[in-house]
Amino acid sequence: MKVLNAIKAVFDKLLDIVGTIALAAMTVLVIYQVVVRYFFNSPSSVAGPASQYLFVWMIMFGSAYVFGSREHLTIDLLKDKFSPTVYMITEVLANICLFVFILLICVYGGWRYTATQSAQIDPTLHISKAIMYFSVPFTGVITLYYAVYNIVFAISNYQHGKRTHGDELSGTA
Repeated sequence: MKVLNAIKAVFDKLLDIVGTIALAAMTVLVIYQVVVRYFFNSPSSVAGPASQYLFVWMIMFGSAYVFGSREHLTIDLLKDKFSPTVYMITEVLANICLFVFILLICVYGGWRYTATQSAQIDPTLHISKAIMYFSVPFTGVITLYYAVYNIVFAISNYQHGKRTHGDELSGTA
């Protein structure tokens, strides 16, 4: 479990740093675009598309980060009433279903879509549109790891007699 925790810590830090940098850069670009448009009457053609690319990456990194830190929206009312065994099985099955979904839709489907868009060039930025779409399979792989981590974590908690809920992990209880 120590190795899994260390890998999770690296992914958490990566997603946190890159997401924060994307948000900061996007904010600067949007402010720049507003200033040059309204004060200098000379709109920037690059700031808008660049902020759109950053927005997509920020959202994808943010969603993976929130899932990894278990701060996503969940309704645990019914699940919290389960016995420890049923609770663990529910956690494992939910993460297996998520794993399959992320693998098929985000990683496989995202990769295929990214590959089909690789020839399309953004007319303003002069870069491949695949750069934007690559955020889906990239963060999908990280989310796959988080799903595996959650499965191992649920089984480990069950074996140690612990019952950790999502709210207790996020500090929002």
